[in-house]
Amino acid sequence: MVSIKDVARRAGVSPQTVSNCLNNPAIVKPTTRDLVTAAIAELGYTPNASARRLRTQRSNTIAIGIAPVAYSRIYDRLLHALVTEAEAHSIRVMLYKTDSKQDEIRQFDALIRGGDVDSFVLTDTSHDDPRIPWLIEHRQTFVLFGRPWGLPDMHDPQVPWVDVDGRRGIADMTRHLILHGRKRIGFIGWPGISGTGHDRWLGWRDTLLAARMARPDELEGLCAYGEDRIGEGMTACMTLLDQRPDVDAIVCVSDTLATGAMMALPPECDVVVTGFDNTASAQSLEFPTVDQPLTESARQIVRIILERLDARDGARAAEAGGAAGANGTAGTTGTAETKETEETEETATRRTPESRDGLHVLLPPRIVVD
Repeated sequence: MVSIKDVARRAGVSPQTVSNCLNNPAIVKPTTRDLVTAAIAELGYTPNASARRLRTQRSNTIAIGIAPVAYSRIYDRLLHALVTEAEAHSIRVMLYKTDSKQDEIRQFDALIRGGDVDSFVLTDTSHDDPRIPWLIEHRQTFVLFGRPWGLPDMHDPQVPWVDVDGRRGIADMTRHLILHGRKRIGFIGWPGISGTGHDRWLGWRDTLLAARMARPDELEGLCAYGEDRIGEGMTACMTLLDQRPDVDAIVCVSDTLATGAMMALPPECDVVVTGFDNTASAQSLEFPTVDQPLTESARQIVRIILERLDARDGARAAEAGGAAGANGTAGTTGTAETKETEETEETATRRTPESRDGLHVLLPPRIVVD
């Protein structure tokens, strides 16, 4: 059986360095990590997961809630991408049931008390989401998929998030319709307060106004609204056509509403309907849609979680080192300085152009028109 000492001999480093590569890679130089990684692959070494969790005081587990009905048609694809990315980092993904946001907070409490998870991924974010302040108060590591609508500071360092730029996606789709000759472009959105829905509406509105395809006083008559159900999409489409019979394209906030709109169109009607999410419905009915980069979203979510866990562990180590120094233990200052430098260099290589601080990432979608 291959041991950590065998890996160390093959890589030409100490067993402690191999351990650092496995348990706290941020403090190891990239060139050294490459040597250790190559030795692990060559020898086929598999770390003992239970022993590793004991040493690092981590469960190596991310938790994400599931509702009786998925919040979004893309949830399954996001979950698959998240599990795939987590697995590449030897992290497990745990699912827990949630029937409401308050129920989810109760699940948080139970999982934290049991020491079952290191971090949480939150979906279905909403205005004044009660889960966010609860997790902050209990000093838990978490990342949102979606922006924290309603917060006074969308870039609060305590609230990291990864989201897809829906405003840009809808703007690109509206621009595509204009360039292909559509002159009266309506919009079907969600009713009530929805940060995501309003963001997408802004993409439609801004593009129409910039292209002078509508006047500000015309916008209300070009809109209809419905809950995210096919029947509601049908009703909204009929309402919109009654308001503006001259509409020749309809931009929908989701594929579900677009599916309903398609079903409500009269036969031989030359109206283009577009959606958002690139679901099976869009592919089956072949209407244009907006595709979300879920694989990259998952990669960014896991990256942020790992960086925050490393920072938390580093802070704890620094506290422990400070206590040891106060008791006469020598040699801690130089180690701490080296770690800080290496973490800074490593973190810099992970930053993305869509993020100004690495904690708040807005990813560009792409339109699917074929």
